[in-house]
Amino acid sequence: MSHNRTAMQNKELEAIMEASVDEIFVTDGQGFVIRVNSACEKYYRVSAAEIVGKHVEDLEKRGVFYPSATSHVIQQQQSVEIFQRTQKGRFLFVRTRPVFDEDGQLYRIVSFSRDITDVIQLNERIKELEGELEKYKKELDDLLELNGMIANSTKMKEVLRLVKKVSRVNSTVILRGETGVGKSMIARAIHDLSERRRHPFNYVNCAALPDSLIDAELFGFVPGSFTGASPQGRKGLIEEAQGGTFFLDEIDELSFQMQAKLLHVLQEKQIRPVGSSEHVDIDVRFITASNKHLEQLVREGKFREDLYYRLNVVSVVIPPLRERKEDIIPLVYHFLDHYNVQYDRSVRFSPLLLSALLDHPWKGNIREVSNVVERIVVTSDSDEVTLNDVKSLIKSDVATSHQGNSLKEIMEKVEREIVVETYAKHPSSYRLAEVLEISQSAAMRKIRKYVYHD
Repeated sequence: MSHNRTAMQNKELEAIMEASVDEIFVTDGQGFVIRVNSACEKYYRVSAAEIVGKHVEDLEKRGVFYPSATSHVIQQQQSVEIFQRTQKGRFLFVRTRPVFDEDGQLYRIVSFSRDITDVIQLNERIKELEGELEKYKKELDDLLELNGMIANSTKMKEVLRLVKKVSRVNSTVILRGETGVGKSMIARAIHDLSERRRHPFNYVNCAALPDSLIDAELFGFVPGSFTGASPQGRKGLIEEAQGGTFFLDEIDELSFQMQAKLLHVLQEKQIRPVGSSEHVDIDVRFITASNKHLEQLVREGKFREDLYYRLNVVSVVIPPLRERKEDIIPLVYHFLDHYNVQYDRSVRFSPLLLSALLDHPWKGNIREVSNVVERIVVTSDSDEVTLNDVKSLIKSDVATSHQGNSLKEIMEKVEREIVVETYAKHPSSYRLAEVLEISQSAAMRKIRKYVYHD
């Protein structure tokens, strides 16, 4: 009867052990394995027969597992919890329970193990992702330091690194690049990152003011200096930027007379208001910009060579968007976030629309991206905007540009685009003639007409 009861108890014990999701590993007080469940075979990839009867130190030496939790219990005479690695590269979390007899001697050691390999690998992946996230966050933080200038491309990152360097000094800077690439934003970023940021940042577009006004605007005037002048006189924009930065956009539009006056200001650090015989000392950093090839204008006698070299201390060339397509989608999201906030919208762009925006030529560069995104946000009827919703809107810039023009005007516009784009890739009359299959003299005429605007 007792034999049957023992058999039943063994069956119950086996059933309990097999029902456990954890590995159960039982040894005697010396460390010899008495019983294991099937989870043990799965974890260690060896049969129970190869484990039962063996000493844990032998199993440890064979590399079945390491380290042995049982050995720690034998040494310390108390429960332990350890991490264990199997010969198959799995990681186990092992909890032990010592069992003592009536005399206080160690009788049995029961270990419960759970496979945590997936958890550890997931944790390692999370750490990797956190590292990548920190890297991207740092890159993003670096970009935001430059007044929202987006730099995902290598070319633009180089530009922004140069901008950071030149912002720490007072050298004169000239910004070069096509219309809309962000020259004014770069100028403002240089000022905001410099020691002059607490002082004024003044700006003038040299093409927007006629010669009759630009003198008084830049240098100011004294009372009664010319007909219609304010009886109180007025400081010029340069003097009002005292201690700060003065930005002259489209510097190539200055007349020769104004170029000579600007050269004097740069050399002597003084200005003379219109109608005054006295000079005013100034402490102003000058940043200029042009979308034309100033070197060519110097060779053609349209820009003073001495002024060019005075301005060209540090030259920052801002590439067009077609040369840094990696920046297009970040720019789109930047302006989308901005205009969603401005117009209290929550507009989203579909993947196909984003793909179309990526492939758009963006001849107006960043300014065009801003305008198109704003137009979509303002005119969209729903929050989810698809390509079909705005296909005509994106194409409208091209389609409407020819409306009201004669055939001759349309053909000239197309020719200009071809010449300018080809010359940008092949900046010589010889290569332009070769690519377009025209004579070199014809190539020279078209370069003067469309690139340097004779």
